Parts: sequence; C-alpha cells; structure tokens
Amino acid sequence: MRENVFFASLPPDARSTALRALLLTEQGMLAQHALDLALTSARPELSARDGRLATELFYGVLRTEIRIDFLLGRALRKPQNLPQALRSVLRLGVYSLLFQDRVPQYAAVSAAVEQAHRLFPASLARLVNAALRGVQRMGEAVFQPQFYVVDKAPSDDARWRGLCLYYSLPRVIADIWEKAYGRSAAITLLQRSFARPWAGLRLNVAHPSADVLRPALLAADASAVAPNGFAFAPGSLPPGLLGKPLSHWQAVGAVSFQSAGSQTVLEALGLAGLGSRAWWDACAGRGGKTCALLERGVEVALCSDVSPGRLSHISGQCRILGLPQPHIVLASAAEPPLARWDGHILLDAPCSGLGVLARRPDLRRRVNLGHLDRCATLQSRLLRRGAGCLLPGRCLAYVTCTLNPAENQEQIARFLAKHADFSLAAEWQTPSGHPWMEGMYGALLARGRGRS
Repeated sequence: MRENVFFASLPPDARSTALRALLLTEQGMLAQHALDLALTSARPELSARDGRLATELFYGVLRTEIRIDFLLGRALRKPQNLPQALRSVLRLGVYSLLFQDRVPQYAAVSAAVEQAHRLFPASLARLVNAALRGVQRMGEAVFQPQFYVVDKAPSDDARWRGLCLYYSLPRVIADIWEKAYGRSAAITLLQRSFARPWAGLRLNVAHPSADVLRPALLAADASAVAPNGFAFAPGSLPPGLLGKPLSHWQAVGAVSFQSAGSQTVLEALGLAGLGSRAWWDACAGRGGKTCALLERGVEVALCSDVSPGRLSHISGQCRILGLPQPHIVLASAAEPPLARWDGHILLDAPCSGLGVLARRPDLRRRVNLGHLDRCATLQSRLLRRGAGCLLPGRCLAYVTCTLNPAENQEQIARFLAKHADFSLAAEWQTPSGHPWMEGMYGALLARGRGRS
C-alpha cells in the first residue's frame, strides 16, 4: 500500500515502470519477478512500446550499475547517503545519457528531473539536475576505460580495477576469470557480460510448420546453434515469420525461447543419443531442457524441482508443444523423492550464474566468495545424492550456467576422486573467447557396472 502511494504521482510510463522494478530488486526480489510485477502494476495503461522500453531501462541499469555509480560518485558527494529511490532515479538518468542514443541528452536530464520533482522535495530534484549535468560535463571520456583508472601512476592492478569499473563487474568475478582463463579471455568475458544478451529460439521439429520455419529463421539473419536452435543479435529478433507475429508461432508450439548456450550444452553432451532409458530432470525449473529433449524424441519421465512456481509451467508448455507429459514432483534434488532411478539423470544444478550475467545482471549484486562457496557445497551434495540414485550402466549429466572452475571442472574432479565407479564420458564449456554465447558448462558422468 505504501508503495502504491509513493508511485501514485507518477504517470504509468516506461520510466516509472523501470523505477518500480529497480526498487523491488533493492528489496531482494529477483529481477525477472520484479519486472513482471512492475509491468503488471502498470497495465492496462502501459503500451507495448513502453513495456519494451521499461524492460530495456531496467535491465540496462542493472548491467551498467557499477559504472554508473562510479560516475555519480564523481558528480556528487556521498551519493550512497541519498534515499534509495532517488539513487534509482539518478541511475536511470545516467543510463539514458550514456546508452540511449536515440534520446537527446536534454530529454534524458529533463525526464529524470521531472521524475524527481514528482517524488521528492524541490531541493532533491535540483540535485538530480546538477548531478546529471555533472556527468554530461565529463564528456566523451566516460566511454574510455582509462577514465576509470583513478591512480595518477597506475599499476597493472589499478588498470585491472578500472576495467572492472568500466565493464560494471565485481572484481571478485573478474579475478576468477583471469586466473582460470588468462587476461585476454577474461576481458572478452567482461565485454560479453556488459553487452546486451542475444535471444535464442528453439524450433520444435515435430511441428507441421517446422520445415518452412527453418529457412525463414535463417533468412531473418539468425545464427544457427545446436540442431534446431537459432540465435539473434540484440535488436534483430524478428517481430514475425511467414506473415504471422512471432507470438503466434509460440502460441501454436512451433518455437520456444531458449538460450543458445543452454541448447548447445545438451547437444555437446550427446544427451539425445544415450539410448532408450528415460531421463529424470532433477532440477527441472520451468522445463526448458526437458522440452528440448522431448522434442528430440528423448523420453523424460520425471521432473522435480523445489519451486512450485517454476514447475507449474511444465505441463502447459508440454501441452502447447504437443509433447508427452512427464510426471512432476515437488522435491529437492538434495533430498531425492526416490532411492533408485532406472534411467539417466539430468542435474541442471543451482549455481552462481557467472555465465549469464548479461541476461541476469542482478546476479552481480549477490556474488561474493561466501556465495560461491555455498554454491559449490550445494552442488557437491546434489551430485552425491544424484549418484546414489543412479544404477550401473546409466549416466548423470551435470550442467551449470556459470564460468567458475570451482563449480565446474573442479567440482567434477572432486566427485570422480571419491566415486571410482564413475567415469567422465563427455565434458563441454562455452569457449571463453566466444563473443556472445552464454557461459555454460556440462559434464556427462557414466556409472560403471563394477562396484556400486
């Protein structure tokens, strides 16, 4: 109720919707949930165009927040002491100044000042104007990495710290990447995490229109990924195909959204070619990987997850896609709902998400060494419990959307050192130098027929 009163003075436009979503993330809400709630609160007054703009503003601020806060620290004294809502107004203003090429700078400043006027006393609105004018006066230098190196005689460490500020990434993540992959590859990952993400589509090959949609997707300037996947650069996703809107093809089950990396890791591990044994998707989420396997004719007999909200999407998605319905169970893979499984297990493990920071920029706020250690501890438990359910001659596929050796290669190495009856049948990770695909890791573990 207090939130509704606070926003009552704002028009139901894109900037107000983005501000509401940003404030919800400050309260601890996940980014997608926050945006969904803000968009729902603004409807039906919010136009489709404003909805897309609100989404751009919201995710754009989250991706560039560290750089923006550095600039605000140069333009203001102690901006961290300002009310949280005012800081979000300022962040939206700076984002518009720096990254919305089609918005004149005077319009970006005016919109932020107007928003502040509606919410705060006139003195704070004047402060917003002064801060944004201050960022303007910094000129083109703000687009150069060296601007973020503050030392007069910069060391290599200071330059690296400056790159982290420029690409808006916590130093702890950049250091992990540099240690694991080297400086050059780490810079590529910094760039990739800062850029807008590519969109991924998966073609349902069982749909009657699949044969005509495939060339239409390729003609729409898509990059082919996996056997039935297509990736589109930011802003290039076609609004329609074959004379019908893209939403139509989703509604009739011809295409689904799934990231390129997520599709590729399933193919790289060869999960569609492991024979007739059924799969158990033990961390199923919304069922994206389950549906991808079902579309390939792979039997997925069981889906489980700890989230009833995520699980609720699976049945409807299978119905739309014309796929067989797996059994769905609300259960944690850490406390499996059965003692033995006569088939293969897919463990799409909870992780730090360091490979999908462009798509889930709010993860930047959560990552610290303690969080990374907790992820690795949980993954180790999930692997151990999943392995205990697996019969000899079956496989366990371990998948993450992170680029962190402690959660990937090292996790698997520790597991294999303790489980002599398992072997590594396949392993894949998105190349660290890949210019746009999400960072995914997968390992296929086969249980031998000897000791169990």
